[in-house]
Amino acid sequence: MTDTSTTKKEKIMENLAHDLKSPIFSQINALNILLKDKSFYFNEMQRELLSGILTSNIYMRDMVLNLLSGYKMKNSKIKPKVCNIEDTINFAIKSIEHSLCENNHKLIIKNNCKSPYAEYDEIEIKRVLVNLLSNASKHSCKNSEIVLVAHNEGGNLIISITNKGKIYLNHPDDIFKPYMTNCNDNSKCCSGLGLHISRQIIKAHSGEIKAENLEGGYVRFEFRIPVINTNL
Repeated sequence: MTDTSTTKKEKIMENLAHDLKSPIFSQINALNILLKDKSFYFNEMQRELLSGILTSNIYMRDMVLNLLSGYKMKNSKIKPKVCNIEDTINFAIKSIEHSLCENNHKLIIKNNCKSPYAEYDEIEIKRVLVNLLSNASKHSCKNSEIVLVAHNEGGNLIISITNKGKIYLNHPDDIFKPYMTNCNDNSKCCSGLGLHISRQIIKAHSGEIKAENLEGGYVRFEFRIPVINTNL
């Protein structure tokens, strides 16, 4: 296969992913309205079916966004700007709130940053946070806590996400390899691209990301990126 034909196929896939994004987002918005609006009455079975459809659409949304992020990281550079980390975290939480509610997780946020401002590509760091929080929600035991901690250290912005679970690979950092999954339950398996793309995004910010198993049956994902400017 020539480089030209490979490029053409990648362009087709990128265009397809882009075209799928709008209808998927529309369906998610419509389903959220139906499930949250008290004026609509659904019996338990109907509500369960709608919730299942919403979950499937969210899975497709994340897959499409990961594909688009992958192409962006391959074909262009990140675009840092002054951002508020509190707003970025809140956006990511809103994006995965259905998964948190579905699994009855309690999300605990500990923002210990000296300044809420830093310079980074907001779209891409949002993608990293959504991937990590979504991963934690999917693979944690139901009715458990997920803890997100943000702080500054040594000129870096550091964010960690800890949840009840375990990485079953011999080397936990292998979880960032493309198409690598960490699940025994097929219903929870994913494409294996989200964490790989997250690592690419963090590396593009001249940062680091790691995963580790902790004592007591917990797992923690942590990334750090340089804080370019906090004197605002």
